[in-house]
This record gives sequence, structure tokens and C-alpha cells, in this order.
Amino acid sequence: MLAFILSSMPGRGEAPTCGLGTSTGPVQAPVFVRNLSGQTSWYASPVVYDLDGDGSNELIAAYYDTYVFSSAGTLLHRAEFGDGRVYSPHVVVDLDFDGVTEVVVGRGHEVLALEWDGTHLQVKAGWPADTTTGGEQPEVRGLAAADLDGDGMVEVVATTTQTSPTSQGGAQVFVFSQDGTSYEPAGGHDPAWPRYNNLAGPGNDADRNGPGHSGFGCYGLNPGIGNIDDDRQLEILVTYDNHHIQAFDLDGVAIDASGYYTNRDSNYAGNRLTWGQFIRWADPQVEHDHYHLHTGQWPHPDWAEWLQWTASPPSVADLDGDGKNEIIGIPNVEMQVPYETQAYAVMVMEGSHGDGSRSARRKAGWEQLPRGDTPIQVEGWYPPRGIPAPTIVSISGDSRPEVVVSLNDGYLYAFDASGQRLWRTSYRHGKAILFSSEPTVADLNQDGSPEILLATYGDPDVHDSGYLMILGSDGTVLHDIPLPSPGHNGNGNGAPAAPTVGDLDGDGQLEVFVQTFDHGLDQFTVPGSSMNCLLWGTARGGPMRTGQQNGPWMLGRVFADSFESGGTSAWTSVVP
Repeated sequence: MLAFILSSMPGRGEAPTCGLGTSTGPVQAPVFVRNLSGQTSWYASPVVYDLDGDGSNELIAAYYDTYVFSSAGTLLHRAEFGDGRVYSPHVVVDLDFDGVTEVVVGRGHEVLALEWDGTHLQVKAGWPADTTTGGEQPEVRGLAAADLDGDGMVEVVATTTQTSPTSQGGAQVFVFSQDGTSYEPAGGHDPAWPRYNNLAGPGNDADRNGPGHSGFGCYGLNPGIGNIDDDRQLEILVTYDNHHIQAFDLDGVAIDASGYYTNRDSNYAGNRLTWGQFIRWADPQVEHDHYHLHTGQWPHPDWAEWLQWTASPPSVADLDGDGKNEIIGIPNVEMQVPYETQAYAVMVMEGSHGDGSRSARRKAGWEQLPRGDTPIQVEGWYPPRGIPAPTIVSISGDSRPEVVVSLNDGYLYAFDASGQRLWRTSYRHGKAILFSSEPTVADLNQDGSPEILLATYGDPDVHDSGYLMILGSDGTVLHDIPLPSPGHNGNGNGAPAAPTVGDLDGDGQLEVFVQTFDHGLDQFTVPGSSMNCLLWGTARGGPMRTGQQNGPWMLGRVFADSFESGGTSAWTSVVP
């Protein structure tokens, strides 16, 4: 029965589509309800979730501390465990199927699993988990969770800013079991995690395929999770700051790319390459000559564009409906020395299906990378540049999803499943510096056609940079609402985290939650809306943050309640 359930979950090949509700006309403007207090927000988009299964939802927001609000907006608890900020979106799930929901946050160099006891969050036994390696205490910048091996328990994936060399024990990717220990799957390579490791031999990283692996920091929500081969387990995708994207099996062993790509270095000539052992170049001809034919001038950013994945969280989706998932990333395209970003681009790669002969190859139709204009430039660190996290859902009414993403050039883009640009819409508002959040997607007027929501943020000293925008599926701006009562914050002004959509108060009408740098969290309601179709309701596709549409779906109390009784408790109520 478990195998059947897993195979039918969203994220394993099926994509929900919008159903009609009782529409009363065009999308109505969101109405401001209240402001909820908070701290400086980063990218931890809040979650609407029934934590204790009592039929009433809570709102979980993470800044530096983790806040839990009641359905009426009352602060129930503020958890102050740990040090540092919560940068990446937090995970909300019952990790071990014991009926107690956990809120998992990456704070500083620790990953904390916090149990909700009905009134308070408490640190779960065995946690926090520590990502200290190579003599460094890096910051956790990426977090995702899924039942990787299908045993009904949920594993947590964390990525960090670790810069110590692999040879010195530095590692960037961690996977933790439900009890906070390093995940070691039965029958898999031992030790599995963290990666990269500095061990030699089969399954390890020091001498893999000859040269071995080396990693550098992961800086922007970097993990994705999905099934990218033909087994029933899930794989982990990670992007690094050293021009690499890597694919791991659940036991930490890196996956080989297609034999089309081989090592050109004379010391390892002709050797296979894992996904993360070679730099990707924007021009497919450069890759063909360099990695396949081993001919011509060695490419260099002086004359060829290479791809950098520093803050490009990968997503997983079946774009063409053939039952095989692709991997979608949004690298920045660099050239010249010192490197200058020319644009952000959309890259779609095939998974390691069948004999692996297409593993990491460009998807047919996506050989030439769609790209944006020259990105907005920032002098210094603040505001931080936008994180180009792709939202992948069907907005056009057909069975194939679109890729909707901000390319840091002042525009939100939509590309169809074959790589054709459908539209782009400016969110710039005449500002010199303005970035947008990851977009979220929901049907806001029950007509079966989803809308796209995004928030904006910009210069710390430009206090009218924050907007909540609602676009139609064709990119038309339907509503453009300045965020009320802006404040001042030296990190930025406006809302970097993706707007969250859900029914917090249980009245059947959707709320929108916008979490800001400068003035806490704004709550809006959308008259005439309902829960009929919430496709991408919070950052990274759902409270598991996997980079998939509502999936890979969670097990535990929430799933069991819905499956056994036909109910719609907690997050399951948002699945169309």
C-alpha cells in the first residue's frame, strides 16, 4: 500500500490542475487585515498549517526566532532557541509519524527541529544538529525535507556556506534523520553524509572518477529534492558557488553525468564526470567541443560565458509529460575577468533515466538557454540580490507546466515547457534597485485560472520599495499594492520572502502573508477567493521546500488523516 501511495503523490509524475469554484467575477483587490510583529525577514516564507490537528490552523513565521500565531493572529509562542538568523524557508512536517508536528529551521550553523506541544515549541530530543566541519561553523542557507527512501520517515537536507576545502574535512551538504543523527540509509554507502567527504575509494569523494570532488559554499536556498532516475527513491540536487550543480543519490554518492561528457585533463583523459565535476558553459557548442570532442581552445570567461550557480535553487518537474522528471535551474551567466554577470538564464537538464546516457544533458528544445536582460546592480551587500527560485506549475490551462521566475533584471518571466517565452512583466516601479520574491500561484477568484503573486524589495533607504503584486496567468498586472506603514531596515526595504497563500482563519477565504525586512508581517485577505486551487502556496512549492509542486508530499499524521478519512486537515487541504 505504501508503494502505491508514494507513486501517486504529486512530485512523482502527477501535476494537479485547477478546478472551478464559485466565481463571482474578476480577482478582487487584497484587503489589508493586520500587521503581525516580527524581526528582520530573510527568505523564510511563512507557513499556514494545523500544527496540532485540532481543525484550526496556525501561522508559522521564522526570522531569527520562530513565531507561531493563532488563526486570529494572536502570538502563541516565540521560540528563541539557537543563534543567528533563519535565512532559508523552514520546514513544517511530522518527521517521524508520531502525531507531533515539527518545525525545522536552519539557524546559524545549527539545524533545529522544534516540536509543537499545543502551546509551545520545544527542541526535539536529539536535536539540534550541527553543521560544523573543517574547522568552520558555516551558516545554513538551504533547507528541504522529504521521505527519501519511502519508509514513512522524513529526512532533512541542509546546505551551508562552508568554504573549507574538502581535503580538510569541509562539507556543504548534510542529511539528517528524524532523531537528528546523520542519515545512513540501509544498504547504502557508509558513510553517506555529509558531502563532500575527504575519503578515498568507491562511493567516496576524494578520488571519484580520478580528480575527486571539491565544493564551495551554498548561498541561496540551494537544495532541491525529486525523483530524477527510474528507482523509487528520491535524489538530492545541490548548487554550489564554484560553478557546479551536483546530483546525489540518497546515500550521498554523486551521480554520473552522461558519457557524452568526459574529462579533458591529460591526467584523467576520457574519465567519466559526475554532474558536479565540470563547469557548464552557456553555449552548447563550447561544451560539445570541450567535454565531448576534447578539441579547440580551452574555454575561458575572457571569451566564453560560463554558468554560476551561487544562489540558484534547483527545482524538479516533468515538463513534457513523459513521466520522467527534469531538473530546472537559474544560473547567472558570467563573462570577463573579474567576472561580470551578463544575465540570468534558465537551464533544463535531463535526469539519469534509463542507461544514464542523457544524464545532465540539455533537454531537447532548451539547448539555447532562455535568458533575461542585464541584471540590476548593487554596490555592496544590501539589499541582497534576488534569489532566482523557479516556480513550476501549469498556468496556461494545459497539462504541461510553465516556468515562472524573476531574473533579477526587473522582470518576472513565464516560459512554456519547450523553452519559449510566453511573457514578461516589469515589477520595477521606476526604482533604481528593485528585486522580486519567488512567485507563488493560486486561483484567487475560483474561475479555474490561477493568478501569480509576488512581493518586491529594494534599497534600505528607499522606503516605498515594498509591493504586493498580483498578475493574471497571461502576465497582466491585476493589482499592485504598496505595503502599508513601511519602516527602515539596513538590510533592505520590502519583502524578500515569497508571499504565502492559505486560509488561516478557516472562513473559506484566502489570506496572503507578506513578510518584510522592515515592518514585520502583513496579512491581507482576498474577497471572493477559496481553497479550490492552491498550486504553489509558499516558497519552494510547499512546507517541505523541495522545489516541487506540493511535493514530494509529506507522510505522517497529515497524510494519514486525509487518506484514511477523506478529510482535509492541515496542508492537504491546499492540494487541488
